[in-house]
Amino acid sequence: MIRVMSRKLNAIDLFAGAGGLSYGLSESGIKVLLANEIENDFSKTYMLNHSKTEMLNCDISKIDFKKKIQDLGCQNIDILCGGPPCQGFSTVGKKDQSDRRNSLFWEFLRVVKETSPKVILFENVSGFKTLYKGLAFSTLLSELKMMGFKTFHNVLDASDFGLPQRRLRTIIVGVIFDKAFQFPKLTHYNLDNLFGEKKLTLMDAISDLPNLKSGESKDFYSTKPNNNFQKKMRGDLEILTEHNATNYGEKMKKILSLIPKNGSVLNLPKELRPKKYFNNVYARLDGEKICPTITRNFGTPSSSRCIHPHQNRALSTREGARIQSFPDNFRFYGSKTSKNLQIGNAVPPLLGKLLGKEIKKLFS
Repeated sequence: MIRVMSRKLNAIDLFAGAGGLSYGLSESGIKVLLANEIENDFSKTYMLNHSKTEMLNCDISKIDFKKKIQDLGCQNIDILCGGPPCQGFSTVGKKDQSDRRNSLFWEFLRVVKETSPKVILFENVSGFKTLYKGLAFSTLLSELKMMGFKTFHNVLDASDFGLPQRRLRTIIVGVIFDKAFQFPKLTHYNLDNLFGEKKLTLMDAISDLPNLKSGESKDFYSTKPNNNFQKKMRGDLEILTEHNATNYGEKMKKILSLIPKNGSVLNLPKELRPKKYFNNVYARLDGEKICPTITRNFGTPSSSRCIHPHQNRALSTREGARIQSFPDNFRFYGSKTSKNLQIGNAVPPLLGKLLGKEIKKLFS
């Protein structure tokens, strides 16, 4: 058994994005020493919110992590985390390092070898276990086993832990020493439960934010916090940021005005529908239910269900951030499209915090 709780556990975050996972780990008391993210806007957002973490904004393959942690005066790494983009995982079994489609998968494993962490935290899409006939999943587990890690895996729905959004992610934890990782216990349920709280709805998350018309932006809250989630998100802030609506053209305004409660493109007259479409586009969210998984396009009405429950607009950037559990003092860098992309792609900080707490127990 390894006991290191006399000092703060440290971590490296790969493919760090805007820093949702890092923020959550930091909230749990883990120090993120180093992060890597290739996208410029993402890395700038990360740096705005993680001033004590060194951000390497470059291609991961160009980094000598062993040297980097030595330069930081760090003798060992406790936790290595990350979620490589899965687009190229269909070819991981070939282990062809010259194939850029799967190289990020192998880069993750290269960094594991270079840094010798005690715990691995790997995060990916909910279907990762069966993706490409299970090839990526089985390869990852076998490679980690060869390095001495015991692995534990599960698919977590963040709404089970207090996120106002149904968001399923595969979590794989590798442990080098002889302790078993325990996944967080559920805290929220669909129905009233003696042992937990009721799951949060969309309006539980955003009901204190003011109404917006097309092209409007507001920097004040419309009410006091209505629940504990809103209190946590607001902290002691008085000025609201990133709450804005796109300036729609007349055709889009008409389309939005015709979508009824819980309605969709199917409620539009045929002349206003796209030539080809999925049934969940131009769709209004149900404010009394858990929000469905938001994507990078949550600010685009023609994307999958993302229109405000009772206002004629898509979700604002701040509403998307709330749904992902980014606190209201979290700052984003870039255009509105870039900010929404960063939010839609992020690991919810709330989930990162819960996983961080459970990982810390391995070291006690």
